[in-house]
Amino acid sequence: MNIFTTTVISTRIRLARNINGLPFPRMLKGQEEIYSVLYAGVKKACDRVFANDYYSMATIEPLKAQALVERHLISNNLVKSKYGAAFISKPEDISVMVNEEDHLRIQSILRGFHLEDAYNNVAKVDAEIKKNLDIAFDEHLGYLTSCPTNLGSGMRASVMLFLPGLTMTGKIESLILKYQGAGITIRGIYGEGSKAEGYMYQVSNQAAISLSESEILNMVKKVVETIVNLEDMARKEVAQIQGLDLKNNIMISYGILKYACKMSSKELMQNLAFVKLGVALGYLNIDIEKLNNLIINTQPAMMCFITKKNMTAEQRDIARVKMVQDTLNKEGI
Repeated sequence: MNIFTTTVISTRIRLARNINGLPFPRMLKGQEEIYSVLYAGVKKACDRVFANDYYSMATIEPLKAQALVERHLISNNLVKSKYGAAFISKPEDISVMVNEEDHLRIQSILRGFHLEDAYNNVAKVDAEIKKNLDIAFDEHLGYLTSCPTNLGSGMRASVMLFLPGLTMTGKIESLILKYQGAGITIRGIYGEGSKAEGYMYQVSNQAAISLSESEILNMVKKVVETIVNLEDMARKEVAQIQGLDLKNNIMISYGILKYACKMSSKELMQNLAFVKLGVALGYLNIDIEKLNNLIINTQPAMMCFITKKNMTAEQRDIARVKMVQDTLNKEGI
């Protein structure tokens, strides 16, 4: 199986934009007439580019909001924003957050390794927004943003990677330090300070100032390609050193997923990681994308949203294994 298919989970491009003369969101207080102009301008731009659903953080159901957070379409910071809102495309590959850390966070998330395609998505939305709103820009600093690290192009390019080989060989820490000095951040799945659950890491540019969009794309692309190749070698090393013990652990995790009666999110992530490694090494024949989908769909809010039931933690643990087992049974294994 192709190493990129079993390593790259998704690609995200995000642009930070602010409105000229308007205080950053954290400083806004009761200026409803300004908000209406902002929302109208963003809506007009989004409607021109993609069919979308609109969500106001003041009225959204908490369960729906958390489900959108779990799918990485909005952030927890946006949910907490009194004047926050989001425009999300019908296929959920583009989302525009209004009044999060910046007035606008335009992002595109695509499955697999597709930096250019994701960039093209956000660039179209950005171009339309500029027709309707006066974006804050300085000819020396670039786009003005709430966080100084986003100054310049205002762009973050990130790729989600599955790196069990580099983690299990202990090489991931030195890799994190190496790229930190080269302007690249490698961190856990839920961003800064989070753990790399299920051996999943975000790789992204640290800063946007002094770099063009194309330079950021090229830099992140080259780093990801290097890391993926290193991961390929690390997996082979782990398989050679651990041999039958590794295969045994993989099959035990597969058996747990297949026959367990209940399972927490953390237990699922641990066992699913080993099963995905088993697929990568050719021990198991399962659609890797369906396994990646389980990571999102078995999160607490997503499970309640999908089943349309408010469940206790134990009920979710029971329903979680049913969802996993239904997926594995459809695969005929």
